[in-house]
Amino acid sequence: MAALTLASLPEIVTALRGRRFVSAELMYLPRPAAARERRVFDFTLASRLEELSRYERAAVVFVCDSPATADSLAHLPGTFPHLLLLAVEANPAPLPAGTPDAYAATPLVCGWNTPDRWRRYNLTDRWARLRAALDLARQLDTPGWLILPAHDAVWGRGLLARLVRLGEQHARNGQPAAVSPYTPYQHFPVPGVDIPRDVIDALNAAFARDSWRRWRFRSEGYQAFWGKMGLLPFGLCDTLLQRSETMVWEDDLEFDRVIREAGYAARALWVGSPALYHQSPPVFDHDGLRAVIDRTLHYSLCIPGAFPAAKSDLNRPLDTPARLRAAVSPRFARAVALSERLIADCNATIAARVDRCGASWVDWGAYRYVAQVGDPLVQVWKSDQILL
Repeated sequence: MAALTLASLPEIVTALRGRRFVSAELMYLPRPAAARERRVFDFTLASRLEELSRYERAAVVFVCDSPATADSLAHLPGTFPHLLLLAVEANPAPLPAGTPDAYAATPLVCGWNTPDRWRRYNLTDRWARLRAALDLARQLDTPGWLILPAHDAVWGRGLLARLVRLGEQHARNGQPAAVSPYTPYQHFPVPGVDIPRDVIDALNAAFARDSWRRWRFRSEGYQAFWGKMGLLPFGLCDTLLQRSETMVWEDDLEFDRVIREAGYAARALWVGSPALYHQSPPVFDHDGLRAVIDRTLHYSLCIPGAFPAAKSDLNRPLDTPARLRAAVSPRFARAVALSERLIADCNATIAARVDRCGASWVDWGAYRYVAQVGDPLVQVWKSDQILL
């Protein structure tokens, strides 16, 4: 299995026996073709593979949507010859024809083009790949860690060791804690890639509305497992596979809930040094900013409120430290102003949709995700036509 070709789950499990770190790279598209997007993708992925290469018992499993995606990564085994690289395919399935469906009228009610050509799916494509990763990790019979990084996670030397130490320090009921790093650098420059500074600043400012978050991580009830990067002990993976509600859109928040309710621990590591950990998403302009903000606002529609997405962190007022920072830093003030303008635009679009048809949606990859106010479960749809 030296070449990066798709294998069956049993073959993957056999190849992973004895591994301590298994990083699951969830791939919903082939490696980008456009030059700028490809440079960002390659840089972020290389940072993760280089850090993993420092460990003898490490492996990477690319959980792919298609053989074409695995083929687009064929250069990696030659680039990282000492790292075990594997690939498996996992996708959601459409609901069987004739299945009773309370959401069947959504395409018509929401006014989508050719409503009869949409099919609803049993879970998100991300959940399909998360479940495949959990399934293989739970079958590994030696202590170790399943790593779930986002594509924009950039690792520095020593990050994994620090996270493992944190997990071991907070073990509970015979298992290390599930751990995640959290960075204020939600967007950071990539060498050789032209990303306007105002775009980077605005994305960071959008998520900088809670200046006390690093201290909130000390609270037992505050979210500690995050979707941008997380380490799960193999021993927790079966519990997560069995107990998680896979129609909850925010899978990291669902993992956090299950871990705590099952009697285990979750801990977050605040990382203030971008050299150790940061994020570099393929966001190059205001449209890219808008897409991130729009998706994030939709995550909170499931919370009942007087206004769509009212409970989202993006809609909370700047706290006192952030207001003081904006008062003394013109650059931060400009970033806040841009982010707030885009947040307001996205809120208006969401509110108009909710008023019109009771729901709003995001197109992401090959799927359309529909959220309703107060409904904890997301709807997943796909058309046989290209999404516009």
